[in-house]
Amino acid sequence: MEIGKMNQRITVLEHHTKVDSIGNHKTQWEEVFSCWAYVSMRNSVNSSIEKTEAGVTKEVQSLEFTIRQTADTVNLSTTTHRIQFREIQYDLVSIVPNFTSQDYMKLTCEIRKAGAKDALN
Repeated sequence: MEIGKMNQRITVLEHHTKVDSIGNHKTQWEEVFSCWAYVSMRNSVNSSIEKTEAGVTKEVQSLEFTIRQTADTVNLSTTTHRIQFREIQYDLVSIVPNFTSQDYMKLTCEIRKAGAKDALN
């Protein structure tokens, strides 16, 4: 991968649960770090599909982010992290590190374009 192709800035968000002074639990997404990425459609055939869950039809768009593999990025998890790109938050679906050269890694993300939002937004 040419470093010049990584021309889009993304932000990595991490899920935290905060407890206030009277014991209420509140979930929120906090910025962990930002980095440069190469952004592409996951594949041209299935980059945007429709899914029906619980009677609600949702359009799901998939993007793939190629980023440098660093000490910060190797600790990413699909259950606790999201990617923010151009003010839109994408759910992290898969993380594929490059074990051969250990230079880059690919993050596959999805966003729901229609339908109900989840409780963590």
